[in-house]
Amino acid sequence: MAMTKELAALVDASPLAITDNELTFMLDHIGDPDGRLRDEIIYTLFGRGFFEGGFDADQRKEVAATILQRNDLWRDIDRPDTDAVFGRTFTALVGTLILNYDGEHTFLTTEQRNTFFQWAVTYLQREKDYRGYVSGHGWAHGVAHGADFLGAAVHHPQFRHTLIPDVQKSVVTVLNRMTTPFLDDEEQRLAAALVLGLNAHNISLREWTDWLAVEHTYLWNKYANDNLASYYRLSAWLRIMQNAYFLLHADDPARQPCLAFINDYFIQMGFRG
Repeated sequence: MAMTKELAALVDASPLAITDNELTFMLDHIGDPDGRLRDEIIYTLFGRGFFEGGFDADQRKEVAATILQRNDLWRDIDRPDTDAVFGRTFTALVGTLILNYDGEHTFLTTEQRNTFFQWAVTYLQREKDYRGYVSGHGWAHGVAHGADFLGAAVHHPQFRHTLIPDVQKSVVTVLNRMTTPFLDDEEQRLAAALVLGLNAHNISLREWTDWLAVEHTYLWNKYANDNLASYYRLSAWLRIMQNAYFLLHADDPARQPCLAFINDYFIQMGFRG
């Protein structure tokens, strides 16, 4: 396809200037099942478009408006294991770029920004396709991409504090839906989202500590030796705590509850006395 070759030639172009026709093609193929086109070319160009000057102001606005108008984040969300997942998860990634850029250079309207916030804090509550790498199509990675979107929202300087319960609910929902272990560092991405909220002071130390205590107790109360899913959830929770601990600054008091619950896990599992 001629446009694919044209865009591939832009991936390493410097300086970068994306034409309106090229942008239209990119928007039409955000969720293309071809992993190389979707991930290595189109998503790369969206990133460079926003953060390396490849888009002009009108194009940035067009990206945001088109993403919201097409609503692909929710397309077939109640039908997991279809190719629609690529449109959802890469819409989440482009939403991440949009919020990150808007956090540094305000360009969204208040209504647009609030919609992106709402999408970011509810997407993981609805996404049921937990595939990571899909043979023949590349990355779906819904949990990881959704976590990136969540992190971009909760790190934004205009994030609404009233949405914090939905941030917490997103992580809880992901854990509660687990029936098999994660294989592709999803826990790391979830932890990174939470740490972004802490670093931006959009999640307070009290909210963090109280929520960790509630979720830690809940997961242990649901744990049973003969229930593998309950073990996978606890194991994922441990890795979220471990990742959060090391992602936080060494002198951040938010590390202390992480360490306490990590230690408690090893004690209750019989690894420590």
